Amino acid sequence: MKYKKLGAILTIFCMMVLIVLGCSNAAAPTSTPASGESGAKQAGKVTLRISWQTSPAGDKVNQELIESFKKTHPNVEFVVETAEAGKYPSKISMDVAANNVPDTFFYWRPEPSYGVDKFIQAGALADLSEIKNEAFFKDKFADYAVTTSTVNGKLYAIPTGYAFIMFLANKEIVDKLGLKLPETWEELVNLTNVAKAKGYIPWGVSTKPFASGWERPLGYVFDRFLTNKGEKGVLNAFAGKVPFNSPEGIAAAEHLRDLVAGKSAPDSTTLDDTQATSKYFNTEKAVLFINGTYSLPTIKPELLPKLVPLKFPTIPGAADNNPIQDKDLTEVAYVSSKAWADPVKKPVMLDWIKFLCSQEFSDAKVYKQQTLTPNQDLKLDSTKVAKILIDAKTIADPANQVKWPLSFANPERKEPFYSVYSEFWAGKYTGKEFAEKLQEIFYQK
Repeated sequence: MKYKKLGAILTIFCMMVLIVLGCSNAAAPTSTPASGESGAKQAGKVTLRISWQTSPAGDKVNQELIESFKKTHPNVEFVVETAEAGKYPSKISMDVAANNVPDTFFYWRPEPSYGVDKFIQAGALADLSEIKNEAFFKDKFADYAVTTSTVNGKLYAIPTGYAFIMFLANKEIVDKLGLKLPETWEELVNLTNVAKAKGYIPWGVSTKPFASGWERPLGYVFDRFLTNKGEKGVLNAFAGKVPFNSPEGIAAAEHLRDLVAGKSAPDSTTLDDTQATSKYFNTEKAVLFINGTYSLPTIKPELLPKLVPLKFPTIPGAADNNPIQDKDLTEVAYVSSKAWADPVKKPVMLDWIKFLCSQEFSDAKVYKQQTLTPNQDLKLDSTKVAKILIDAKTIADPANQVKWPLSFANPERKEPFYSVYSEFWAGKYTGKEFAEKLQEIFYQK
């Protein structure tokens, strides 16, 4: 799931959360079922509220999964609460502020960008750490998925979906340009320059605020120079803790300018991701595509055999030139602290968590909803998914994880950033000027 443009509303709701739950979140006694005994055997009728962001594919799959769970738990009734993409974050924020959190819900990973850190601080979400060493959970998920689901040493989420960023080139166009697929930084920049000179659009992306794909070159380049982790890493820079006008920040901005400035379609600011793909990449007017695996359905099937996944190259002089991959959880499942503390609901919730960790759940997500699950042993069936996805996954899996650069940014700073970033793609700023703009927007002295 993608949740964009939460805005200032989170600030208001999170303040409400701290006030309301600080006064009313008294814990009830807990009860854990005996080993091997399910919640269905322990309780009479149990009603659970469950929530997710509505979508045609997601609604169908989630309803099917609920019905499957109920076959072994006939005493459980689910009350489904959904909201569309633009309204779902507000719905959850209001639920938390009103101390009326669904018993379980699918949402964004536990990071500040969407206020989940405030939900945790308020005590709205259950600490699920007791399951970490259980057989159904231990070693089930990729290390980065468990790390992302853990805050201050406590497990707060069950990983249910992830995506990685696919960096694809139309090899047929590259061949027509008389070039080879780029493996070095110089070759990649040269490809964009030659493509533009010969009438192609180098990047078939949207540069509209809150679009997904165009943020990724920024992340990769700044990850190279500032590194993704550590005190002076790019995440702390976007969180306002590290200055952008350092020599490393300016170097990153200058390299990024070489790669993207003036190299998207003239109307890219008016198109969303799907529209940009349809208008330019699917018509083979654009050479490069970059976006998450969730965007694969927007590429027309007959184009897929012409595409080749690329590694983001090393950059001479950069601090981190290890293989890196933007990959992370796009959906997790939470349990409310009230449901986890309820001696009737907790055994059922524990069975539900086990179900979320099952092969049945993973297969439904992957093959019916086209959402990857972060399972350690996830092997894609080549008869059910596109070959380009399998090929791209072989690049993504062994690479070091880097995170979406705005993961820890203050939501209120995103709009001014996107305005400047759009102008930067259009070629308005030098690298140094862009670094200074980032400094003005994000850095908190």
